[in-house]
Amino acid sequence: MDEVTWTTLEFEEQERHADWVWYAGLIAGIVAAISFFYGNIFFGIFAIIAGITIILYSFHSPKPITIVIGEKGVQINHEMIPYEGIKQFWLDESGKQDKLLLLVKTVFLPMVTIPIEGVASQAIREALVSHIPEVLMRDSTSAKLFDRIGF
Repeated sequence: MDEVTWTTLEFEEQERHADWVWYAGLIAGIVAAISFFYGNIFFGIFAIIAGITIILYSFHSPKPITIVIGEKGVQINHEMIPYEGIKQFWLDESGKQDKLLLLVKTVFLPMVTIPIEGVASQAIREALVSHIPEVLMRDSTSAKLFDRIGF
């Protein structure tokens, strides 16, 4: 089997204007104020820290990542996911950009979404189908919601 390799950005960069930052700060401030009002100081502090983190992270530009599908598994930059650690995959070709969805055997992040850029989906399918099953999967509702509001 030949390796399938491509380079893409770790996430799709969103166009945010200054109003987005103000809205995020306002929501965090309202949640914190309500928490303080009801005596939940720790959640109020958490809301402030979360708001600041979200605003700072919104200025982060995506880094390029390299994906290699080889004999042993799927490698994302220098992290290898062996085929034994992948339950199933799906090539989502329904959106504006094709994505490879991997359902992995981890508790923390069970679904890995990898944008496909510069390589044919059929080549990826041929490389993976002999090792893991192809099963219909969709992005989670929370991922779609976060895309919709600009994350």
